[in-house]
Parts: sequence; structure tokens; C-alpha cells
Amino acid sequence: MVHSLIDGRMTGIEPARGGFTIHYLDPLGHICPYLHRRRKNADIHFLFQASLLGENLVKINSAIYLSVKGMIVDIPMEISKLINIQRLVLDDNHIERLPVNLGKLQSLKVMTLDGNRITSLPDELGQLVRLERLSILGNMLTCLPETIGSLRNLVLLNVSNNKLKSLPESIGSCYSLEELQANDNLIGELPASICNLIHLKSLCLNNNNIGQIPANLLKDCKALQNISLHNNPISMDQFQQMEGFEEFEARRRKKFDKQIDSNVMISSKGLNEGVDK
Repeated sequence: MVHSLIDGRMTGIEPARGGFTIHYLDPLGHICPYLHRRRKNADIHFLFQASLLGENLVKINSAIYLSVKGMIVDIPMEISKLINIQRLVLDDNHIERLPVNLGKLQSLKVMTLDGNRITSLPDELGQLVRLERLSILGNMLTCLPETIGSLRNLVLLNVSNNKLKSLPESIGSCYSLEELQANDNLIGELPASICNLIHLKSLCLNNNNIGQIPANLLKDCKALQNISLHNNPISMDQFQQMEGFEEFEARRRKKFDKQIDSNVMISSKGLNEGVDK
């Protein structure tokens, strides 16, 4: 049951809009609702004020799922009390920064921070070693910390619609990564270390400034099935001449059962529709 919750398949449970959704584990391991409270202006500090009520402290500390949507600007340092939290959803707020003690959430597996105003991530992000899914879509990030390479269990990373000019070399140490989405940024080139991602299946880099990709990408990333490079200054000829292209195309065809049509793939802006393999 916990697994279903973490994967987002939560029967009858919907994240609060403009309020809180909190679920915790009881002593028998059952998922129980603690609070599903809607407020016009959600205030995350309310959560930690509630934790001072004695009997509720255990419930707060046992929380495994927290969703807050509203007008949150800052996340209080007391969030480190949620030592059992596995899923943290703070989408569509006004958050500008993350607390440095975020790394104490050692049970965290899923974190989504889409639609905020975050400009940078703390180095302590790398302490979330159990993190499997991280989405920071639609923020104001200009760079990612090198410590992101410590997230060895990360399967999905979505940093689309930010202001990133590059990805850190340490991204190549996220050995479990299967899906990387970095659409709508200012990325000019990819680090060579991305070729280390042997489990990578999908790479989405639409609407960037990429003129070339690492020469060994298709050869070394043997699980890669999907590449999306819409509106980048890279030509189809460059792509087809890369070592490993034929093997990559065979994987793509096996999955999608369609052929590449160069006349469809190329637009005046570079790789287009057919490159979404």
C-alpha cells in the first residue's frame, strides 16, 4: 500500500489545492489520513504548530506524504521533523529557496517543486540518497549543484522550463537515471559524463541551444530509446553520423514501430518531430 502511494496511484486520495494533504503510518503500518485541510491561503507553518499539540507529534513525525499548495514563500527549518516523509509535493507556491537541512529527510523518495520561484538548490540536496524522482519544472534555476551526482537512486529528473545554461559534470554519477527532461532552458552543450548513464531511456532537450551532443552518447547509452531535440541548432546529418546510431534506431523502432523520415524530422530550426524517439 505504501508503494502505491509513492508511485502516485492513490485511490481516493487527491492532493489538496490551497491546503494540506498529510498521511502517516500508524503503529501497524497502515496509511491513515491525519489532515486534509483546505485553506484560502495555505500556511505550512500551521503544520508545525500542530505538531506541538503533544498527541499529534507522533502523527506528524510519522507522516509519509505531504502536499501543500497555496501561497507558501518559505519552507520552515522544522521540516526536518518529517523524518519518515517519502513523498513531498510543494507545487504551485511562491517558494524561492530550500532549507539547508532538507538533507535530513533521509526517507524521501519523491519530491516535486514545480511552479515555484526557486533560483538555486542547496548542496545538501545530495544527501537525499533515497530520492528516486525529482521534478523542479517551471522555476528560475540557473544551475544545478554538483552534489546532484550523489543521488545514485534517482530514476527521473525534470528540470524543464528553467534558466539552465548547462548540466553539471556530476550528472553522470546518477547511475540509475532513466529519464532526463531539460526542455526549455538555455543549455548549450551536454557534459561528456552523460554517456555514463547506461540506464537512460529518455532524453528530452527541446528548445535549447545545443549544437552537438557527446560523440559516444548513442554508443554508450545502450538503453536509450527516446531523444527529443526540437528547436536546437543540430542537424540530422550530425545525428545520423554518430557512432551507435544504427543500434539506437533499432531500439527506437522496436519500441515505437515506426521509421525515421528525414523530411519530417528536420525543420529550419534543427531536429524536429521524428526525433522524439
